[in-house]
Amino acid sequence: MKLVGKVALITGAGSGIGRALAIEGTSRGLKLMLVGRRKVALEETREQIDADGRVDIVAADITLAEERARIYEAVEQLHGSLDLLVNNAGVVEVGPFGLGSDEMTEAMLAVNLMAPITLTRRLLPLLRQQGGGRIVNIGSMFGDIAFPYFATYSASKFGLRGFSEGLRRDLCGPPWGTHSGGGKLCQISRSHGYESRRC
Repeated sequence: MKLVGKVALITGAGSGIGRALAIEGTSRGLKLMLVGRRKVALEETREQIDADGRVDIVAADITLAEERARIYEAVEQLHGSLDLLVNNAGVVEVGPFGLGSDEMTEAMLAVNLMAPITLTRRLLPLLRQQGGGRIVNIGSMFGDIAFPYFATYSASKFGLRGFSEGLRRDLCGPPWGTHSGGGKLCQISRSHGYESRRC
């Protein structure tokens, strides 16, 4: 896929892998839509990029249907179509399973699994607009091998891998492409014997 002039949307673009992908993407000629919950972090990413106006930001919570609709509208208004979707946003909760909470588990599954599925479905018409596209779901080694203290995180990443493989078969080859892989390094905060990592 030739990248120059193509439109890419990256979630979780305010830091980490998302920011690195944005910087690399603009160096290869992509027009970017950067999505994340924190507008300040997205603006910091944009400031690190010398892109001659080729970077737009949308501060949004991808777990909410109305926010996904707003992302769709922003892409449609600014570009009319989409070439590349990178589902990168993720949350990591680390610790003994019994010390976790239902709320933490639900939040992790919402960001890591449900959001990529529902955002992909929402943006599919824009990807189809120009005859096909690429969908990249950022996975983890924990989506291939489950480790202690990562039970629910592994569940989310195993699920994402399954979604990616099923979607690849669903869309059935060129001009489509779906990919899953990669990992994350995140900032960690600790409380009550449980670690919370947000990327």
